[in-house]
Amino acid sequence: MTWQEEVIAHRRALHQIPELGFQETKTHAYLMDALHAMGLDPVVHKTGIWADIDSLRPGRTVALRADIDGLPLLEDTGLSFSSNHPGVMHACGHDGHMAILLGTAARLVAQKDHWTGRVRVLFQPAEELPPGGAQDLIAAGVLDGVDQILGLHLWSEYPVGTARVAPGPMMANADSFIVRIKGRGGHGSQPESTKDAVLIAAQIVVNLQTIVSRRIGAFEPAVVTCGTIQAGTTFNIIAESAEVTGTVRTFSTAAQALIQQEIQHIAKTTARLYDAEAELVYIKGYPVVVNDARSAEQWANALEGTVTLQDDHPSMGGEDFAYYLHHRPGAFLFLGCAPDGEIFPHHSPHFLVNEAALPLGVDVLYKGVQSLLAADSAHGLQRP
Repeated sequence: MTWQEEVIAHRRALHQIPELGFQETKTHAYLMDALHAMGLDPVVHKTGIWADIDSLRPGRTVALRADIDGLPLLEDTGLSFSSNHPGVMHACGHDGHMAILLGTAARLVAQKDHWTGRVRVLFQPAEELPPGGAQDLIAAGVLDGVDQILGLHLWSEYPVGTARVAPGPMMANADSFIVRIKGRGGHGSQPESTKDAVLIAAQIVVNLQTIVSRRIGAFEPAVVTCGTIQAGTTFNIIAESAEVTGTVRTFSTAAQALIQQEIQHIAKTTARLYDAEAELVYIKGYPVVVNDARSAEQWANALEGTVTLQDDHPSMGGEDFAYYLHHRPGAFLFLGCAPDGEIFPHHSPHFLVNEAALPLGVDVLYKGVQSLLAADSAHGLQRP
């Protein structure tokens, strides 16, 4: 089996055993076996793992991160290696991230005379389960002794052979909210004696759409999305209460604060119009992923001739890789993996990855870490 085939085999094996955040026991066991087979001595924290690989020459340390959890989805891809865990699926590419990092680790071990310093490979649980697994691993010491960190994400919007890594923001603040409406229930034939929570919820959802269109400047990226409305028990009862949930995506703290304020104002005043009440629960999620300029530029330069770099806007998605970048300089990269035929979005039960992207991902990570360590060595940089 070639190394390229081995990377794909890792992905297919891991794709069959997806597990939710902090429940990745089979995934953990698979990764431990693979790392032990390379002669590494992993450190374990819950279902998270990290291991150090030393070159033949001492130097600085760069960490590489892969997320390992799946999503609560019933897979509908028709793949011969579909999920063996009904109701859980790798629908965001984390199986590919793990396979790419295992392939990169194997190359680093085999070519210790081709690079300088130390590389820490880390496999993080619960990226899909806010508040996520990154902060937990950081508290456990995963960044101790680390100077820079890199991560990548398979990206179905880009074709294979393309990537995006740029200085500055890559992904957005990813917040969530709950609006709870309290009205008065009653019989469907007598609406005049009720305060219809379903009607109020519907009006709030419509009114929230004016925040981005009328309260946020045209050049300030922002999203307000209502994802669920829960209310009522049957067709002829007017609901007494309702709950609306949604997400907010922003890049600035000013826009984030303004949107929170506007959701509160709209929910309360709309409910008051119907003589009812509403309360807002606003949960700040993953912060903006902000690439360090020097790390991003070094990585981009190292990829010349390997991939075509995309000139694109930041994603409104969220990622807890942001927390690593709060503590250490580094960069996050999107790697094209669009399949042949129809492209399904991330978090879809039909999500597919073009496996040709996986060996390319190994090249991308290896060249990234090699360039960062070589640049640091050439400049005589010392660990702070």
